[in-house]
Amino acid sequence: MSATPTGTAPVLRDVLPAVTTWTPRESALTAGVARTDITPPPGIRAHNWGAARTELATGVHRPLTATALAFHDRGTDRWRYLLTLDLGWWRDTTSFHRLRDPILTALDAAPDDLLLHLVHTHAGPSISDLGLDLPGAELLPAYQEQLTAGAITACRTARESAAATVLTWAQGRCDLAVTRNLPCGDRDVVAFDPGTPADDTLLVGRITVDGATIATLVNYACHPTTLAHHNSLLSPDLVGATREVVESVTAAPCLFLQGASGELSPREQYVPGTEQTDRNGRVLGHATLAVLERMGAPGTRLRFDGVVESGAPLGLWQREPASVPDTVDCLSTVVPLPARPAATAEQITAQWSDIDPVAAAERLRRATRLADGYLDGDTAQHPLWVWRLGDAVIVAHPGEAFSALQTELRRRHPDRAVLVLNLTNGPGFVYLPDAASYRRDRYQVWQTLLAPGGLESLIDTADQLIAGLAPAREETA
Repeated sequence: MSATPTGTAPVLRDVLPAVTTWTPRESALTAGVARTDITPPPGIRAHNWGAARTELATGVHRPLTATALAFHDRGTDRWRYLLTLDLGWWRDTTSFHRLRDPILTALDAAPDDLLLHLVHTHAGPSISDLGLDLPGAELLPAYQEQLTAGAITACRTARESAAATVLTWAQGRCDLAVTRNLPCGDRDVVAFDPGTPADDTLLVGRITVDGATIATLVNYACHPTTLAHHNSLLSPDLVGATREVVESVTAAPCLFLQGASGELSPREQYVPGTEQTDRNGRVLGHATLAVLERMGAPGTRLRFDGVVESGAPLGLWQREPASVPDTVDCLSTVVPLPARPAATAEQITAQWSDIDPVAAAERLRRATRLADGYLDGDTAQHPLWVWRLGDAVIVAHPGEAFSALQTELRRRHPDRAVLVLNLTNGPGFVYLPDAASYRRDRYQVWQTLLAPGGLESLIDTADQLIAGLAPAREETA
């Protein structure tokens, strides 16, 4: 086709497609982000693996951090906080309250104003061993004060720096995570199963102020278990290198949010040294950057502009300004889930009498603390939070749910950006396997206090809460 006098081909607009606009998922918030260092001193108790032959941290691979997102809820005139910590997991409800309650007091916040989230590193300090006469525990009281102060500072600084922001959400893929239940004789071992596909969904949020990025959110489901029983260094595991890669480009904090990773882990893990954990982290970091590169300018959408006749008819899409929803809804509930009777210390000791005594002792310590404040007879009282931020929904709970929690909620609510967070608040620090897992001899099944059906009930309750929210914007029109 010959060019017009202006040097451009004519754009034909006589016939339009059925869909003329595409609007990305976004959220408008008055929000701020801040980070503090919460690295404990070497020598602190850090016994996270039953097979470990050292109980103390001997050094630091990468610093541990606390990163907070604070935002204003105009509907209640309250401040809400998403606080992510480079820590492992709570072993008892008392230890959770020991950290959370002073934070709430300092912020003048209610319990439902804070999502206290752990990235689930397995190379952090044993934060729940206060009061125990174990090596390295003497450093825990001072570290508890350091940790509490760092968390409070991160939340306050985030709130004080709050500005009008736009969160733009986009979904990508990363094949770092694999299924980690490998059939081995009459039981499943916690290792890469090449025969079972894994959820590879990566959800990324970019927070901007006047177009400039001030933070990135990464929601991905993968156990940070590269550093295992050989390791004695404090580390956020693969999360550290992920953040390093993203922050080297964005020059802004990256908040990692652990997804529903109960049966997911890296393909290569449990190896000596730190090289593999950094490689795993870089895989996720570069996948995150790829998603960020695909994002358009905040507060814009794509509009079909017409057709240019070339060797083929070329449809043109152009960016145009678009409003960003600022609706905030923060819901919480307690979901009654069917429970199994908690085993006694005597039963647990007898059950594992024929395995390595160090591993047996670790299993006993873990199993005897989980029921307090959680079980009520044959029912577990499992907390659940659903926070709507414009086009996005955060679904958070304290357990380690299998990935069906996120895949099913995203399937049922494709019009929203659905973030799923394991290991958030408490009590309820147990696995939530899918119903089929109970027919297998699996670690997650004999660790949990829940009977079959717990995960499915949690999915249905979260689904109902999301469905009860105001409808999301139309993504296409």
